[in-house]
Amino acid sequence: MLDQQLASAGFYEIASPATSVAGVTLIRPGQRESVRVFLPHNSPEVEVYAGSVKNGRLVYQGPAEMAAQLTLLADRSN
Repeated sequence: MLDQQLASAGFYEIASPATSVAGVTLIRPGQRESVRVFLPHNSPEVEVYAGSVKNGRLVYQGPAEMAAQLTLLADRSN
């Protein structure tokens, strides 16, 4: 459900890098940098990265109870 809310906020799914944790990766390009969100399967926590797709810096890791929290984080990078 969170992935649908992020899609409404302009994020789209990309292929996730091979990791030991299964999940979905979404990205939203910005004027200055991209925002990437990793949604692990079967977990209430998310990881939010800003910067380039391959070398983004972790800006948030924790629970994502509302998509609005993520979109506010994403807006800070634009």
